[in-house]
Amino acid sequence: MEEYQVNNPQVQDSEEEFEIDWMGILTKLLKHWKQIFLISFIFGVLGIVSALTMQRYYNVTLTLAPELTTRTSSSLSSITSMLGIGNMSMGTNTDAMNITLFPEICKSTPFLADLLDVPITSYVSDKQKEEGVQPMHTTVYKHLSGEDKEKKGLSKWLESLKKDKDEKPYTGVADATELPQKQAAVVKALGESISANVDNKTGITTISVTMDDRMMAKQLADTVCNRLQVYVSNYRTKKATADYEYYSTLAEEAREDLVKAQAAYARSVDYDRSVILQSANSEKERLRSEASLASEIYSQMVQQRELARAKIQEEKPVYAVVQPATLPQRATNSRMMRVLVWGFIGLFLSLAWYGFGADFLKKIHSDVKEKMEE
Repeated sequence: MEEYQVNNPQVQDSEEEFEIDWMGILTKLLKHWKQIFLISFIFGVLGIVSALTMQRYYNVTLTLAPELTTRTSSSLSSITSMLGIGNMSMGTNTDAMNITLFPEICKSTPFLADLLDVPITSYVSDKQKEEGVQPMHTTVYKHLSGEDKEKKGLSKWLESLKKDKDEKPYTGVADATELPQKQAAVVKALGESISANVDNKTGITTISVTMDDRMMAKQLADTVCNRLQVYVSNYRTKKATADYEYYSTLAEEAREDLVKAQAAYARSVDYDRSVILQSANSEKERLRSEASLASEIYSQMVQQRELARAKIQEEKPVYAVVQPATLPQRATNSRMMRVLVWGFIGLFLSLAWYGFGADFLKKIHSDVKEKMEE
């Protein structure tokens, strides 16, 4: 095989064709160093312009440590013992809602739609405050939809073209499952700016919010954290709350029956005080039994109501804010990095052109010219 390659002129020619003359390339680059520097400088200037006009974004993160252990009803057992119903089995907490669903909750349309009316305030530095600049008060919907920004010139004209004549002004979310096109776009943008990650080993939940204003990002992160806790708490306590309302209604009805039974028994005692007939005594005994039964039923309903009230508190999840939301000092997209990227692109293109591109284009041009002459 080696002898074939040595004796075969075609193989030798192909090896010579693919051999790169690095010294020749370096010589060309040194010869055109001024042009390379100029192109890189022009791209650097374009990078500066791009960096000054780009939209800056700020990221705020906070971490939560939810309660992971499945709580038993030990505290409720002590309450039931005091109430005299210690044999009642309360069970354990086996909800389907757990910390692994936090990311899905943060991305769900009802949860995001509920955030559209949250009031937020723009960031104003201390220097701007001294100059009399006032913060802008708006809502999540107005800010993400651009309604809180004044449109002028070309942007105003383009906005008028995009505006749907049949679209009604935003007055709130009536049905999260049937959002208009503009509201759906805002909800999608809001979902992209909010994320939640859960560490399955430690249970630590990290909530991240990215917006174009540092104060708005912090306020929205705090709101997402609070709303998430309320959302999960309402889910966990939904059954216990329904039980409490049910037993409260039964206790109120039992109290009304008890009052009526006691009043009837009292009237019977007052009326039959001087009567010694057996029928009167039997009626009085019946009314006394009904009053006693009504009192016992009312007592049981009150016990069940208080037990359901304790169950609500027992079911509320406990969260510890490990890292609260803090005001970010720097934007996530660096202006310096934007300038460096543009400068690197200019340097790469100029090196590629003067090192390979110019000669390659000349070669192609000469080959095409030769073929045309033939």
